[in-house]
Amino acid sequence: MTPYYERDGITIYHGDCRDILPTLPPVDLVLTDPPYGVDAKYGPSYDDSRDTYWEWFLPTLAEMRRIGKVVAFTHRVTSLKRIHDWDWVGAWTKPYAGGARIGNSPILPHWEPIYLYGIHCLGVLGKWTPDVFEYNPDGSGASCGRIGRDRWQQADTEDVRHPTPKPIGLFRSLINVFTKDTDTILDPFMGSGTTLRAAKDLGRRAIGIEIEEKYCEIAVKRLAQEVLAL
Repeated sequence: MTPYYERDGITIYHGDCRDILPTLPPVDLVLTDPPYGVDAKYGPSYDDSRDTYWEWFLPTLAEMRRIGKVVAFTHRVTSLKRIHDWDWVGAWTKPYAGGARIGNSPILPHWEPIYLYGIHCLGVLGKWTPDVFEYNPDGSGASCGRIGRDRWQQADTEDVRHPTPKPIGLFRSLINVFTKDTDTILDPFMGSGTTLRAAKDLGRRAIGIEIEEKYCEIAVKRLAQEVLAL
């Protein structure tokens, strides 16, 4: 398949990951934030229907696991009932997050699960991390997490124009602990390119797949930006 973009060890494919994943060789890590099946408005190429989400997502998760270790986000409530075969579940905590309460209850959730597969081959003598990652959401996707913990500085605030961007500092933290300098990372639900931007910042090779072309365009622009380490 012809890449949409290929430069400096970063490759983007524009298409449906369900068609592209079976054609890819193994990678060192699959890091991804797929749709959650909550009727989000991503664009005309994808219908984020609640009714069909688990029918396609669970087989796709199995395909991701075939390719490499997996670090994956998804819907916090339903996924805890549907996904049972993980190696561990981390937590992304959002201290200042807003949103809806859980049903008819006083609970306002401030965390999302991170499903981890393949971690037992990494050993205990290298990098380590707690299983809780504290980063506040940021509408631009350029959040730097807790003050003093993420030592990167964006040249300009990014406009990722995506309905559900993840903080880039969070993804840098995950890449830093779960990969080595020579590793290749795959994100089959690339969106606006947060995984690829974080991989580039850390000197990793990366592959992204995205079904909506407008997000491919945004990701290419983000990859062209310079980011300086302090």
